[in-house]
Parts: sequence; structure tokens; C-alpha cells
Amino acid sequence: MKRFTRLTMTPVVPAFFYLAFPETADGCLDQGTASAVLKVAVAVLVGGVFLYNHFRDRIKTFYRNLVSRGEKRERAED
Repeated sequence: MKRFTRLTMTPVVPAFFYLAFPETADGCLDQGTASAVLKVAVAVLVGGVFLYNHFRDRIKTFYRNLVSRGEKRERAED
């Protein structure tokens, strides 16, 4: 069954990349589009800052545990 899955995925992956990235651009941007893109970028930035402030303690704890696990593994190997 595993072999059958690989066999069917082989032509799908190149076809996806061929269809996802066309060689020519068929559209153009209107004059007001840049301001909309800028608004989205600012919204993502503000949302990211809000999420970081909201989950700051969890993020710090996660990285501390990540580092301490590496230290514990080094001690166990010695």
C-alpha cells in the first residue's frame, strides 16, 4: 500500500508546482492596492505583537525547557 501511495504522488507533486507558479503574470495591480497591502501588513504586525505579549511567559518557558533538556541529555551521556 505504501508503494501505491508513492506511485500516485510522483506525478502530483511536479504538477502542483507547475500549476502553482505560472511563468507569466496575467493580472496587474490597481493604484489603490498598495495601501490595502500595507494595511494587511500593519494588521499582521500589530496582531503578532499582541500575541507575543499575550503568550510571552509561555514562549519563554518553552525555550527554557528546550535548553534545559539539552543540558540534561549532555549530563546523561557523560
